[in-house]
Order: sequence, then C-alpha cells, then structure tokens
Amino acid sequence: MRAVLALVVLAGFFVLAVALAGGLTALAVWRFSVGDAESGAWMLVVAVALGGPALWATVRALFARPEPSGFAMSRENHPQLWRHVDELARLAGTRGPDDIRLVDGANASVWERRGERYLELGLPLVAGLSVGELRSVLAHEFGHYGGGHTRLASMTYRAKLALELSMREDRVFGLLSAWAHLYALVAASESRDHERFADEMAVAAAGRDAARRALLRIGPVGEAWGDYLAHYVSLAVMAGRTPPLLDGFRSYLGHPRRVHDLRDLERVLAEREPASVFDSHPPVRERVAAMASLSSDDVPIDERPGWTLLSGVPREAVSTLMGVEGPFATWEELVGLSGAAQVRRYAEALRHAGRVSKVGERLTDVLAALERGDLLKLTGAPVDASLTPGQVHEAAVETVTELLACAVAHQLVSADRATLELNWGGMFALRLRDGAAVYPDDLVAPAVRDANRVPELRLRLRAIGVDGV
Repeated sequence: MRAVLALVVLAGFFVLAVALAGGLTALAVWRFSVGDAESGAWMLVVAVALGGPALWATVRALFARPEPSGFAMSRENHPQLWRHVDELARLAGTRGPDDIRLVDGANASVWERRGERYLELGLPLVAGLSVGELRSVLAHEFGHYGGGHTRLASMTYRAKLALELSMREDRVFGLLSAWAHLYALVAASESRDHERFADEMAVAAAGRDAARRALLRIGPVGEAWGDYLAHYVSLAVMAGRTPPLLDGFRSYLGHPRRVHDLRDLERVLAEREPASVFDSHPPVRERVAAMASLSSDDVPIDERPGWTLLSGVPREAVSTLMGVEGPFATWEELVGLSGAAQVRRYAEALRHAGRVSKVGERLTDVLAALERGDLLKLTGAPVDASLTPGQVHEAAVETVTELLACAVAHQLVSADRATLELNWGGMFALRLRDGAAVYPDDLVAPAVRDANRVPELRLRLRAIGVDGV
C-alpha cells in the first residue's frame, strides 16, 4: 500500500509543478488581456521559475537509461562466484541476475530493466569480506528480487531522477521542496520494510551469524577502503605507476593493527549511526538486533577470504576501476617514487594550518600550541555541525597527528637523516641512519592527545635529529 502511495506522491510532485505553472500562466494571459502587461510579465516569470525546472527535468529523465557499468564477471571466467550466486538465488526462491558487474565502492545493489536482472558488486566488499559474509550480502540483494522490489525500478528510476533534477534546478523559490520531502518520507518508510524483508532472506539463505557479521563489517570495510585509497593508492596515482592493488588491500586489512582497529570500528559505527524517518535503511544496530529473533539453520560460515572469488579478474580491470594507470611498480618502489612528495604535501598542510590559525608555521610553534591546549585552533570549526564535542576533538587529534607525523618525516627525509619505508599499519616508517626504525605517527600521537606529553616529544624529536623544536 505504501509503495502505491509513494508512487502517487511522486506523480503528485509533477502534477503540482504543472498545475502551478499552468495556473500562473493562465493568470498571466488574463492580465495581458486586460492590459496589465507588467503584472502579466511577472506572473509569466514566476510560472517559468516554478514549472520550468520540473518540466525540463522530466524531459531529461524520460530519455535517461540506467546502464550497467564496471567489469563484467562472466560465467565462463568466474565460475566460483556464479556457483554461489545460483545457489543463493535458488535458496531465496527467485531468479538470479543475468549480468554481474564488479564496481568501485563498498556496496552491492540489484536492479532490472526490460526483464534483464543486474547485480553490481563492490570491489571493496569482495576484497574485504569473507566468502560467508559475502554470501549474506548476495542473499540480501536477492531478497529484493524475490520481494519484487526491483520490478518498478525503471519507472521509479526516471521519476526519482526527474525529482532530483527538478530540485537541483529549482533555485529561485524552492516551493516544491516540501513536496519532495513528503515523497522522501513515504518512500523511506517503504524502503525500510524492503530492507527488513531482504535481511530475513539473508538470514534464511546464509545463516544468522554470517548475516550479522556482514552487516557490522560493511561500514568498517568501506572506511578502510577510503583510507587505503587516500594514503596508499594515492602514491600510485602520484607516481603514474600501477602496483598490485588487491594484494595491497589484503596486506592493509591483514596488518594486526588494522584488524584491531576495524573490529573496534564495527562497534563505533553501529553506535554512532544516526536514525531518521527519511533514511531508506534502518540503522545497522537495529537490523542486527532484529536478526537475533529470526530462526536460522546452523549454517557454517565460510571463512575463506572473498577475494578468492576474484581469481579471474585481470589486474588491468582492477586498476581501471580504481582510476590507476601506468607501468607496473611494487609498493616498495612507490614509496621511493612518491613517498617524499606525499609527506612534503602534508607538512605544507600543517604549515598552512599554522599560518591561517595564527599559531605559527614552524614545528616549535605547533608544539607550543599543543602544550597550551590549542589543538582545535589548528583544525578550525568542524564542517559537520551534528558532531559532538568529543567527536570533534577525536577528529582533530587524528588530523593533527597525521600532519605532524608527516612534518617530522619530511624534515628528516629532506635533511637526508632518514629514509621512508612502507608500513601497512599506519604512516610510513622512518629508517634512521643508525638502522633504527621510527614510526612517526606513534611518536607524535601521545603529545597531540595529551598536552602534558609535549616536553617528552620534544626530547625524542631532538634525539632523532629533528631541528628547531
């Protein structure tokens, strides 16, 4: 019933836009007919401003076609993946996809067009989840097939696209935004029911333990992927070289520190996830709790890493998905090619923050600010006003730790007192001339978090050859 209501509200958006534009146009014609050209002109302007964006967006949306993207995972080249897909579709009591695409992004989705069913599977999920957890993700998506949630996908895709384009173009008065929010409220309620149904299918097909673990891990794996892109893949982009990208992410996830951090992040993300009536998905913590009441057979979790299902994916396909190009290079070679430039860039960012905040550009100025308790001066006001003071402080600690660690590394490397080495557990490692290894993020982190540790940090920095502190 709510699905029908959502479609009615969606259609009503465009009826409202046309009615407003038509009514105002009629009034404008009437004013022209009685000789009031000025009022008629103004009404015509308002009619175009209100109805024009919706009408133009509708025309554009009518010709829009969702198209499959990413790397095609054919049955011939990826039989293991298709075996799991066929089995789970059968358990879910539905027809499986006709086309599977590997895409960038920590997500999975299904859709269909003209009877053709598509599955888009995010590379980070396949690389970061176990086979058992991945099976749960697939079973959830097939629950959308079995529930008929994708049947009207083509029509709703165009209608929602038209609405989004309308709101983007409707900058003059914004009078249609209330109706758009009404649609979002109705559609989100229906979508949450769809997600609960799909979760039930995931538990039934893949088992309760795998389903709960997958839900909790998807968010942290997405965070890990973003960090991996920002701090490691960026080296490849900067150097114009292509390292073994999947091997790198496996090394990243397999480092003991990352394993510990991601496990902690599961709890943090689940607790912090906001809940809103406009959300299309219930919060993960609610979905996990609901799964506890669902009956499930004792399905053993396949602990094999999900990336074993990617054995037939060529390196070129992965690099294309991730936007990396250039001749092959090992990760160790990339550190030599781009590492110094990366720490220099971050060191310059710290100098810029010190300059803008009036704290000072030198390392000694930054340390003095930390000792005074002026950490937040370096980062400025948060962009996200919804963050709590504790979250703002934690974000500032992480940011300044990273920038200060790179500033220390930059000074030592540029003075030829240390070389950079690859470190999957954090920032680069520094190899000093006497052979000792220093981890700059671990070195500076205590002082960034606790002002009383700054004198100790000064002594340690001087001991390894950092000047001006």
